[in-house]
Amino acid sequence: MILHADADAFLASVEQRDDPRLRGRPMVVAHEVVACPSYEARALGIHAGMPLRQVRRRWPDVLVTGYRPEAYEAASAGLFEVFRRFTPLVEPGSIEEAFLDVAGRDRGDPAGVAAALRTAARAEVGLPVSVGVGRTKLMAKLASRRAKPDGLVVVDAELETRVRPRLRLDELWGVGPTTWGRLHAAGLHVVADLHGWSEEDLARIVTTAMARRLLSIAAGTDDATIRLPGPRQSVSASRSLPPTRTRSKIEAVLEECVGRALHRVVALEGPPRLPGRLEVVVRYDDGAHVQQRGPLPSPTLDPEVVGATATQLLEQTAYEWDGRGVTMVGVTLPLPRAEPS
Repeated sequence: MILHADADAFLASVEQRDDPRLRGRPMVVAHEVVACPSYEARALGIHAGMPLRQVRRRWPDVLVTGYRPEAYEAASAGLFEVFRRFTPLVEPGSIEEAFLDVAGRDRGDPAGVAAALRTAARAEVGLPVSVGVGRTKLMAKLASRRAKPDGLVVVDAELETRVRPRLRLDELWGVGPTTWGRLHAAGLHVVADLHGWSEEDLARIVTTAMARRLLSIAAGTDDATIRLPGPRQSVSASRSLPPTRTRSKIEAVLEECVGRALHRVVALEGPPRLPGRLEVVVRYDDGAHVQQRGPLPSPTLDPEVVGATATQLLEQTAYEWDGRGVTMVGVTLPLPRAEPS
């Protein structure tokens, strides 16, 4: 069986763990825009990406904390230590969630393993973790969604038989608005509607890869394979902000992102891997992205050298003269291959 473990409102939960004054109260982790609202804040209608000034104007009593990347990375490391104690077969999905294959280690009681994992995460890391249990990754993921906040849902064979045909296609991860629009126009709304369709016919509506995946979901043969992560090929950091073209604001965000990315490179296990290239991306208020890539003078982790190159690449995006507001700045450091041990 597959578990999908997902820490609830991760950033906000870390802040509430570390500051008792925040517990049980509406609060957000934000820097000009909301990065993560607590569940108490979500109940008010606050969501990630909302401008902080809008939150303060409409809900003046909501508490606000800044972004502490080191605290979140430490909490993530603690969570994955717990996950790997239950099974070595752990596939990270992000810094706060993962799929775990517990087959052969659950003694026929995957729900018991999931409950023990939740207890360990709460006791050792201090965070609430919702867990879904299912035969495939899809079922485990959907179960963990239903389990939130701070719960456990098991989709056994009997329940899967009832639930799978009724799954809405737009609830499946990877089915975005464009794909959903095409499926909807073809009269396909739930998984049961896919029965009788061939891959060739469905591929006239969506991509061949998506057609194959949808039909495997309909047949119940979708992915249950845990893919262990290899050495990181790159490290990134980004931050959203309200639309702006102000140089000082954007350069300050860029400098912060460079620092966070370099910190993540240093924290990687094994010998240091010095990046030789850098990528800078800006997102505009219409959703468009512009990316610039370039070499560093030499492979290095020197913040001044990396920062100077990042600033040059930022200028090459011509954001100041574009006319659109910048809503996100990010940097990526591609890494050389790890030397075999």
